Amino acid sequence: MTRKVGIITPVAEVTKPGKNGSATTKEGAISTQNTDGEARGNWGSQCEFFLSCLGFAVGFGNVWRFPYLCYKNGGAAFLIPYFVMLMVAGLPLFFMELALGQYTSLGPNLLFPKLSPIMGGIGWGMMVTTALVSIFYNMVFAWSLFYTFASFTSELPWASCDHYYNSP
Repeated sequence: MTRKVGIITPVAEVTKPGKNGSATTKEGAISTQNTDGEARGNWGSQCEFFLSCLGFAVGFGNVWRFPYLCYKNGGAAFLIPYFVMLMVAGLPLFFMELALGQYTSLGPNLLFPKLSPIMGGIGWGMMVTTALVSIFYNMVFAWSLFYTFASFTSELPWASCDHYYNSP
């Protein structure tokens, strides 16, 4: 079973279906419908899209670890190779991922086999990596919440070694 690539059509209030799965509208908002007639979600404005991309690119690890990495690897001198690699590799790959995803309306596991069947593993690798990183970041965030709330007790659990499980 193959998935059909979506058609971008103006949709706010669908009045009647047109040819190729498109629809006529009363307003000028843009929505995507695939050729099967299923309506797909869309961005309400450019600001919403930009903030979503910013949230995707700047995560918990960037805010938490980046200042430490700058200090550890030479301070301001670290920023020169960082920004060079950001311009050479980071932003072009980020833009490519956005452009391919928007153009095809497919996830990476379906997109890369359509581009080239031999690259099908890249999409699945991206999915597995995303799942593992999500688990890792959720655990780091849970630890930070746990220790934040544990620090509000009158006696801190890590202040002494007088627990039953400690060796004498």
